[in-house]
This record gives sequence, structure tokens and C-alpha cells, in this order.
Amino acid sequence: MDSGAGLTKETTMSLTKNVTADKIEVVTGQDGDGNDVTSVQVRTATRIVEDGEVISSAYHRHVISAGDDYSQEPANVQAICAAVFGA
Repeated sequence: MDSGAGLTKETTMSLTKNVTADKIEVVTGQDGDGNDVTSVQVRTATRIVEDGEVISSAYHRHVISAGDDYSQEPANVQAICAAVFGA
């Protein structure tokens, strides 16, 4: 940034991107045939943090059902899926 007096001022910012599974819900219900169905719903929060302050955030949800591969999920989600669906 030029102040007009021939001086240059540089500002250094620290930007980080944090992605976390911040909400995990176990949902039970019935399918169209009346069978009991249990699934795990995961909300993932993506936050952009500048010098300790959140300047942007976005959310994504996805559902994990019995038989789905959840091996790429975070450890806390894997633990819940194992408890719900069996190891």
C-alpha cells in the first residue's frame, strides 16, 4: 500500500481453512415398506479464519446408511457409525 509519501506499508494476514464434522445425528425411521431404518447424518462446517476471526463459513450435509463405506470419515464419525451399524 502506498501512503503517497513514498512509504510502503505491508500487512501480513494469517488465513486458515478449518473443515470439521461439527454435527452428527443418528436418525431412525421407516422406509416405504415399513422397515425400520437407521442412518447417520453428518454436517460438515468449512470455516475460513483470518487472524483468529471467522470471515466465512459454509455447511454441507451428507447421510451414511447401513452398508455404506465410512472409512474416509473423521474418527468421531467412524466411531458413531460403528456403534450404530456394528463394527
